[in-house]
Amino acid sequence: MAEWSLLTNHARLLLAIENEPELRIRDIAERLHLSERGVHLILRDLREAGYVKAHRDPSRDGRRIYLSVVPTKPFRHDPFRHQTVGQLLELLAETESAFRGNGNASVEE
Repeated sequence: MAEWSLLTNHARLLLAIENEPELRIRDIAERLHLSERGVHLILRDLREAGYVKAHRDPSRDGRRIYLSVVPTKPFRHDPFRHQTVGQLLELLAETESAFRGNGNASVEE
């Protein structure tokens, strides 16, 4: 059976940036099992659409770039245009926290 995920690589990248904004592209690629080029391409999409902003760190001669998610940005497509990226990330963070807190997840049938 083919391997797949309910979350796109774009959503996974947003979640990684939200959780650890200090990560370098190389680190993000490794954690998400993507190529660095793939991460750069997804970041380009997200930045052009206004979902991610890049900030230079002035304390390090401006060489280090930090990424941040724009949580107020709404989804692009109906019927979810009234929902924001921040709401999605909050939901995923709550779910992950609950999953880790219990040590496992249970599903009722």
